Formats: sequence, C-alpha cells, structure tokens
Amino acid sequence: MKTKIAWLSSTVGRNLFGISLFILFILGVGLSVIVFYYAFTQSEEAIGGGAWGDFIGGTLNPILTFLTFTGVLLSIFLQRLELGLSRSELERSANALEKQITSIEKQNFEAAFFQMLNTFNTIVESIDLYNKDNGMETSGRDCFRVFYTRLNKIYRDNKEKGSKKHAAEAILRLSYFNFWKQHQLELGHYYRFLFNVFRFLDESPASEEYHAKLLRAQLSDQELLLLFYNCLSQHGQKFSDYAIKYKLFDNLPTIRLLEDGHTHLIDQEAFGDNPMYNSKNIGSSF
Repeated sequence: MKTKIAWLSSTVGRNLFGISLFILFILGVGLSVIVFYYAFTQSEEAIGGGAWGDFIGGTLNPILTFLTFTGVLLSIFLQRLELGLSRSELERSANALEKQITSIEKQNFEAAFFQMLNTFNTIVESIDLYNKDNGMETSGRDCFRVFYTRLNKIYRDNKEKGSKKHAAEAILRLSYFNFWKQHQLELGHYYRFLFNVFRFLDESPASEEYHAKLLRAQLSDQELLLLFYNCLSQHGQKFSDYAIKYKLFDNLPTIRLLEDGHTHLIDQEAFGDNPMYNSKNIGSSF
C-alpha cells in the first residue's frame, strides 16, 4: 500500500512538474515575441521604456533564479523518490526469489526423503531368514519378530550362566554382541541406511518435526525393540544421539523389553511422551 501511494505521488509530481515547465516555456516564448514586436514597431517608445525594462529585469532575475533553483530541488526530490521506488521493487524481487529458492529446496528435500522411505521399506522387505531346524522361511518385517525372539533367548541363557559372575549390564551387552555376530549380515544394511536417513533429516535445513514422525511411523514394535538394544551397544552409540534428539522410542512397548530396568540405560528424552514409560522403570533392578 505504501509503495502504491509513493508511486502515485511520484507520477503526480512528475506530471505537475512537466506541466509547469510547459506553461513557463509558453509564457516565456509569448512574452519574448511581444517584447520584440513592440521594440520593432514602437522603437522610440521602447527606448523611452528602457528604465522601466531595467527595473523589470532587475526584479524578475532573482525571482526566475529562485524558481530555477526550486525546479532543481524538485528534480532532485523526484529522483530520490524514483530511487526509493526502485529499491523497494528490488527488495520485493529479492524476497520473491528467496521464497522461490526456499520452496524449491523444500520440494527437493521432500522428494529425496520420501524416496529414502521407499528404499528403506524395500530393504526391510528384502530381509529373509531360514530356520534349519524346521525349514521355515521368514521374510520382511516378520523377520524382526524372529530376531527379537533370538535376542531374548541369548540374553536369558547368558543371564542364567553369568548372573553370579558378571554385572547385569555386562551380560546385556555381551548378549547383544553375540546376537549381532549371528545376524550382522541381515541387519547391517538396515541399520546403516536408517542411520543415514536420520542424519539426512538432521543436516537438512528443510527438515521439520513431522518428517521424523513419519520415519518413526515406519518402524514396527520389534524394530523399535532391536533399535533400543542396538543403541546400547558399542556399534550403536552414534545412533543413540539421534534416538534421543528425535524421540525415537516414543512408541516403544517398554513392557516387552528384556528387563523393566533397561529403560534407564538411555536418556529419558528418547522416550518422548511414551505413555508406557513411567517412573517405576527408572532404577529398577535387572
């Protein structure tokens, strides 16, 4: 609105200035013609009016000089007004360009993010397991149910054998280490890619909170349980930073952890607003 008013003021000012100059030009030409005509036809009377002409000239010269100076000031004012309008227009153009660049960057980010989600789900669906004992084949997300069952079994066995010799946390870390040695081939690609998706979110200025929520929504309960214990292992220490920052375990079924007290092994921030997380879990024994 201010820019429009300034533009109208500039236009009106230019028009008035132009009209004034045209009127003065016509008056000057007209008066010059009248004076020369009078001097040519009435030369004797014109000579007698010389004193009067000197008076008029001496009076008009400072007035015309003042008007000329006023015109120069008006020209400078109009130029400054034009420069102000140009500057405002450049600022609007720059803001529009910045918004366009931001929009393009966001579109590119979202396209890359959703492509990564598709790739992640493809990786999950490509996982398969074969049970030599019963010949059963498991594929896709169902594999994580088998993974967690096997981790649970390894943990229970190690706890039974070493509870009197080793600390509870050491037994847990050893159990996950043994589990990882058995299934690194199936889970290595999964963990690496998921870690890089979170890093992509963390490093992109176009990332918003709902992107992390969409990523969390891709994870099943069994995946969250395995990710929880992966974050506690030496291989998942970097992952734990993202788990805390993005509240990865907001929907973790804590009741299905290997032990209730395991929740205190990672920062409480990682659980976000998890309704299954409560103060009873903190500091509980293994």
